[in-house]
Amino acid sequence: MWLKEPCTLNSTIAFVGTHDLCSYVVRGDDVLIVGGGMSHGTPALERQLDDMALDPARVKYAVVTHSHFDHCGAIPFLRKRYPALQVLGTAASAEALSKPKVAAYNARMNDVAAEQAQVFDRCLHLCDCPSALSIDRTVLEGETLDLGRGVVVEFHEVPGHSKCCVATYVPSCKALFPTDTSPQPVLSHRDLSFPSAQYDFALYVSSLRRLMEFDVDILGMDHYGVLLHEQAREYLRLGLEKTLSFGEEVRRRYALSGDIDEVSHYFAREGQEKVKLPFITEELMFIITRAMIKSIVSTD
Repeated sequence: MWLKEPCTLNSTIAFVGTHDLCSYVVRGDDVLIVGGGMSHGTPALERQLDDMALDPARVKYAVVTHSHFDHCGAIPFLRKRYPALQVLGTAASAEALSKPKVAAYNARMNDVAAEQAQVFDRCLHLCDCPSALSIDRTVLEGETLDLGRGVVVEFHEVPGHSKCCVATYVPSCKALFPTDTSPQPVLSHRDLSFPSAQYDFALYVSSLRRLMEFDVDILGMDHYGVLLHEQAREYLRLGLEKTLSFGEEVRRRYALSGDIDEVSHYFAREGQEKVKLPFITEELMFIITRAMIKSIVSTD
């Protein structure tokens, strides 16, 4: 089953945010929010959190799954709403978001997206507070976080899409939040876009293999919702197959042309047709695709 819109998954986990910008509330005695989203998603997130009526003192953690602008933009809103909040992320995320140029770029991209979505007047203006995107505490590979009531969360580094990606796993619910470490579903869990491995294609493949080792009944993506049970497990397997076949197709086309830009434009057009995220422009899609193509052919 593919759950495309926010809903309660079980007594521990709720899917919040939007179809495009997914976050997850994980509840024990304390609360962890998985995924930092974007600022233009916060009006919907605010309504959902109002309905949940969480004790602000219990909302202690939010994890930034990686440092890209579409995964940290709701953090300033969450900080303001929950003063006790501690923002978690990998050391690589902390390093990236501590850089003024990175924070300013992420803030600007979020403000532009809020203007395009016509909700700028209902959101925090991140260009006024870029330092609020920072990480408070780094999590290590395999580190656990005990939320109480038998809910323990694990953090696992899964680089490839970016250097700083972290997957979150809740063993008691068999729930995995893999961030962008897999091709995204399009029309069904079997119809996948191409991978987004712009940092390091080989690491992305290794991270995908690692994700398949988890016992998964709930797979909560950062974009496009939640897959359940057998579909979740099949999606991870198909994601690895799609990634490997994509790598072979890139190598074939590059062997014929020898032109990275030509190959990148070809796949960027395909990606733009399938990835329907309004904040991913044609120019940005080309930049992302070219970085991935370069990573693939440079390892040969």
